[in-house]
Amino acid sequence: MSSLETIKDEASVSVIKFLKANVPKSDHDKIENELKKDFLLAKKRSKEQKVKQKRKKSHILTRKEKKTLGFYTIPRNSIKYSDVMPLNHIWSDYISQITELDKFTPDSASKGWEQFTQTIYKADFHGSMIQVVRSKCPSYVGKKGICIMDTKNTFKIVSINNQVTTLPKKDCVFEMYVRDIKICVFGKHLCVRPAERSTKKVKSCLHPDL
Repeated sequence: MSSLETIKDEASVSVIKFLKANVPKSDHDKIENELKKDFLLAKKRSKEQKVKQKRKKSHILTRKEKKTLGFYTIPRNSIKYSDVMPLNHIWSDYISQITELDKFTPDSASKGWEQFTQTIYKADFHGSMIQVVRSKCPSYVGKKGICIMDTKNTFKIVSINNQVTTLPKKDCVFEMYVRDIKICVFGKHLCVRPAERSTKKVKSCLHPDL
C-alpha cells in the first residue's frame, strides 16, 4: 500500500471516530455506512484515474515561416529540363481531360466558350509549357519553359537550357501549349493563389491593357 493510500485510510478512520463521538449512538450505523460508501467510491476513482498526457498541438507552418525556411527559393541551375518533362506530359493529359480538347476545339463564338475559359482559369498550371508572348518588360518576351511553381503573382519555369526563371504574371501575356493547341492567357487574370483561384470566377469581360 502506498503512503498516499495509507494517509487516506487514516483520514477516513479519523472522520468516522470524530462523528461517532459527536452524534447520537442511534445514528452511528447510518453514518458509518454512508461514509464507507463515499470512501470506497473515492478509492476506486483514485485507482482508476490515470495521468492524461497532454496532446501536442500540430503546428502548421505559415507562408511567412515557409518563406523563411526557403520553401519558395529554387536556385537558378538546380533543376534539369529533362527531369520535368514527365510532369509536362501529365499536365497535357490532365488539361485535355478537363477541357475535353480531344472531343472538340473551342471557339470564342460557341456556347461552350464561357465554360472553357472558366476551366482554364481554375486549372492547375504546374507542369504546363508556358511562353511569354507580350510583356511590359521586353526582356521577358520569348521566355519559355515548363512551370514548376505557381504562386499568387509569379510563375517559375525551367527552360530548355536548364535555367529556372521567375516570370511576373501581372505584366505578361502567356501562351500555354497543349499538344498542337495554343492557349493565350493574360497573366493579370491569374494573380490569385492556385488554391483560391479554383473556387473563384473570373469576369467574362475584362479589358486587357497589353
